Amino acid sequence: MKNLSLVKLFTALFIFAVYMFVFNIAGTVEGEPVVRETPPETVEQPQHATGTTDFILPDNQIDSTEGIVKIETLSFGTPNLSRAPVYSVYKPSELVANLQGSDMETSSSSSSKDKIEIVDDPVPPESSSSSSTSSSSSSSSSSSSSSSSSTSSSSSSSSSSSSSSSSSSSSSSSSSSSSSSSSSSSSSSSSSSSVIERPVSDETLTVNDNGTIVSGSALDIISGIVANEIGNSFAPEAIKAQAVAAYTYVRFFNDRGQSPSVILSSNVSDSTRLLVQSVLGEAVYYDGEIIQAVYSASSAGYTASCKTVWGTNYPYLQSVFCELDEQYDPNYGRTKTFSSSDIKSRVYNKTGISLTGNPENWFVINERVDGKYVGSMSIGGNHAYVSDGKTINITGRVFREKIMSFDIRSNAFDIDYNPSTDEFTFTTYGYGHGVGFSQNGANNLAKYWGWDYKQILQFYYTGTYVQ
Repeated sequence: MKNLSLVKLFTALFIFAVYMFVFNIAGTVEGEPVVRETPPETVEQPQHATGTTDFILPDNQIDSTEGIVKIETLSFGTPNLSRAPVYSVYKPSELVANLQGSDMETSSSSSSKDKIEIVDDPVPPESSSSSSTSSSSSSSSSSSSSSSSSTSSSSSSSSSSSSSSSSSSSSSSSSSSSSSSSSSSSSSSSSSSSVIERPVSDETLTVNDNGTIVSGSALDIISGIVANEIGNSFAPEAIKAQAVAAYTYVRFFNDRGQSPSVILSSNVSDSTRLLVQSVLGEAVYYDGEIIQAVYSASSAGYTASCKTVWGTNYPYLQSVFCELDEQYDPNYGRTKTFSSSDIKSRVYNKTGISLTGNPENWFVINERVDGKYVGSMSIGGNHAYVSDGKTINITGRVFREKIMSFDIRSNAFDIDYNPSTDEFTFTTYGYGHGVGFSQNGANNLAKYWGWDYKQILQFYYTGTYVQ
């Protein structure tokens, strides 16, 4: 009898284990679909999530017959950062004149020696460019005697850089394979000869901190940017990736005599500063040149391509599939509700379009690009409106930035109207312009897939290498 009872007990336990396996692991009960995993509540968002706010048109958009081009940078940040657009004035020949790389050296004395200085009287872009040139005149004069030999070695290294870059580009085409990042890493070493090294401990960067021109050591400036953007709550490799992206972004503008718009935090933790210092001076390169490393808080399942957001094209700012977004990004599927009267007022004040009739027919999304991002759309049957004598086509970006004044998080959205409450609900995917590096995406890649900062950066910036 005792043996029989034990057999019954083990049989019952076996049946119970099978039951738990079938219904908890398999995840279906009588054909019901598996419910998508809810993002963990512990996932934190960037402190301010402003992302990059300035953009310079690519070199191939310059009319070489004019020699000098004046470009009004497109504003796409938070409202307080887009009041005063940045103007870039430069000659095409100057675009790559001062491109330089950096070594891996870090110095503990740089933080105490180099302090941030606020410039009370900002100089215009032309003067800024010339002053930065004059600051290096002494070193250039000392090396002038060997300029011809250095030029020939530079051009030979440039050609090797070009061939390495093409292999890097093909190896980065797979979005979820860490082996692609390894291939890009190998191209980094082969392309390193095209970049001139300089001591990072002596480097000064200049930025526009919410309207004030600020100069300081690279460590202080980048630490302040990183602390503002993501703080110290993200995975260490994601923080390092953000540091390299921020450094690359600022360098891209400084090399052209410009001061990009950022927000510097004065509250930098020791851990953040140490992580920044560990990668200080490393930058992202494409075909031997430092890139315009734009970034935002989140993508929308796919990053947005430069072409669909700004109408121009950089080969390293292409749309990339991010399969972890839907599962882990806290900005994926956020909702915000507005009354129909509020929407009607916003549309009229910004476009002059008067909405009438059934609100369900006010908005029509005509196309989507790069996944969920809204391309062209119509409002009240209108596909465009006139502002200051200019015809503006209505797109998801125009709707978010111009009409909604950034009150919805992304250009990737769905619109639903509830007649019982007379309200519109916008479901957004991602946060920010969505081009290039995704802060939350980087955190997820580091946390769940174990990627390092170079793999993350080469994933978001197509065909690039880090050094």
